[in-house]
Amino acid sequence: MREAIITDGLWRKSLSAVRSLGKAGFDITVFGDSLFTTSYWSAFTTRRLRSSVAKDDAQQFGAALLSYLKSRPTTGRPVLLPMEDPTVEWVSTHREIVAQYADFLLPSIEALATAQSKGATAALGVNLKLPTPETFMPGTVEEFTERLYQLASTGTLTLYIVKPLNGSGSAGIVYLDAPKLPDWHMHWKKYGMLLIQQRINSSGQGLGVSLLFDIDGECVASFVHARLEQYPNSGGPSTSRISIVSDMLVEQSILLMKELGWRGVAMVEWKVDPVSNVPYLMEINPRFWGSLELAVRAGVDFPLLYALAARGEKFDPVHNYQEGVICRWLIPGELLRYISQESAKRENLREFMSGLPELAEEWDFKDIRGFFSTIICQAITILNPKYWKFLTR
Repeated sequence: MREAIITDGLWRKSLSAVRSLGKAGFDITVFGDSLFTTSYWSAFTTRRLRSSVAKDDAQQFGAALLSYLKSRPTTGRPVLLPMEDPTVEWVSTHREIVAQYADFLLPSIEALATAQSKGATAALGVNLKLPTPETFMPGTVEEFTERLYQLASTGTLTLYIVKPLNGSGSAGIVYLDAPKLPDWHMHWKKYGMLLIQQRINSSGQGLGVSLLFDIDGECVASFVHARLEQYPNSGGPSTSRISIVSDMLVEQSILLMKELGWRGVAMVEWKVDPVSNVPYLMEINPRFWGSLELAVRAGVDFPLLYALAARGEKFDPVHNYQEGVICRWLIPGELLRYISQESAKRENLREFMSGLPELAEEWDFKDIRGFFSTIICQAITILNPKYWKFLTR
């Protein structure tokens, strides 16, 4: 029996990976830090392992992972799917010892560092002559505040946005047209180095290009989606998205990732400037992404393809898929989006309910237990302030 080890089982992308690989006949082991880890309760989960997540205690997580790898009850080498940034970082740092016991695909430490840095990604985009927002990377908080002052003095401050140099989702992002701006010294201390980047109008559509590179650095799978809705409405993770086709964006994204010598999965994020209609490079997600289920439903089964590629198995590249597939992050994403959106902009309740539950990424008629776990586990964990920030990630 082939085994897949999936970390960070709380998240919806992890449940998608559990279902995908479980249906393909893999024996599934899930790591989580709580009894209320969503993927624990999927009908496809074989084994539940408790440990700290790498974000909270990387050393304890690593010790638990290595302990299991050295004493696991099944034969053969498992495939390891690290799902969150801190987990990817730990496995990357300890890749030599982990590789003795499991198969996985990760880029070099240097490539990973570039992808995790919005500033380094922007610089790479400029070097490759890709459409990239103007970006300033001050080295100190004093240089940062001085640059903001210069922009304000020229009346262009609101044309820019502040982002953490390293980070994911919308955490730490500040729109400079907000009625109240933060204490920048405290913001710098909390989120680390900050960059100032040209703001692409919020009415511009967000696009994501998901890619898989095999052990030889060849792109063996690609997929493109467009955002339909997001939460928070001002900017955050997508709550509804649709599969689209864009050969140009795939080519540009492959060019970017090949320059890094990429291995494994990544999603390159773009945003369309509504004035010029040009997609601008925004950032790289160097791991499995939140909207993973859409790609699976459209016909690009990234978890399974990753597992095959990590094991060194050859398969025909997957670049064709069904266009126009819609998938919604219903709980709590779409619910929060709907109740917080201005009434003039949101659909009526009948339109909101249309297509449910089939369009909800939580729904799987082969995994009813997993569906209910997304409701129950998230309802319980959302009571813990530790997880509130992830609602806007």
